[in-house]
Amino acid sequence: MVLLQITETLNTHSHIIWDNAFFYLFILAIVLFTVGILVVMRVLKKKNINIVFLQQQHVAKIDIIRKEHSNKLENLRIEMLRREEDRSRQWMESEKETLHVLNGVSNLLDLTNVVGRADSQKILSILDEIQIKIALIKTNQ
Repeated sequence: MVLLQITETLNTHSHIIWDNAFFYLFILAIVLFTVGILVVMRVLKKKNINIVFLQQQHVAKIDIIRKEHSNKLENLRIEMLRREEDRSRQWMESEKETLHVLNGVSNLLDLTNVVGRADSQKILSILDEIQIKIALIKTNQ
């Protein structure tokens, strides 16, 4: 008997639920909520895919900039080495030319001393001759 009352109560309540408009509104709200969640998830997936794509593009641009920067630094290093080699080569050539000029000046000074001595000797011998002639002239007078 108790069992009969429970089944009748359940049957009466089940008829009340199926006849109630709020039950259908509740089901409709759950379906709409589920569809809304699925739509939002799909939009978020697309947005995440777009963000990942933009990040990959950004990383690629950074890599390109890094390579260009590395190439410019390498070119600058090569240019600096080339300029340093040119400077050292010019410095060596300048030193050679300076040594050549100094050698020439030294030779010129040596020749001047030699010529000066020879000329001095000639001048002294001429002066000695003049002195002897003067002495002869004085003695003859």
